[in-house]
Amino acid sequence: MIEATDTITVIEGYDAIRVFLEAVWRRHGRPVEQIAFLLGSLKWADGTPVDPTTWQDWQAAVQMAMSAGSCKIAAGR
Repeated sequence: MIEATDTITVIEGYDAIRVFLEAVWRRHGRPVEQIAFLLGSLKWADGTPVDPTTWQDWQAAVQMAMSAGSCKIAAGR
């Protein structure tokens, strides 16, 4: 079981959000085309995401999250 204090790599985090979005997409019967489009761009192809911009966006999000600190993120700020 994972704990709230466990850490993962940036790549594992990227894959985690992809898996999370796919689970939400499936739960809602796949009606949301925007999530499907995003999921397609997050998939790996030849060692990089299909849409390299998503990786850059992910890295920026990680940097912002790290800068904000986990307390602010947990509080929804």
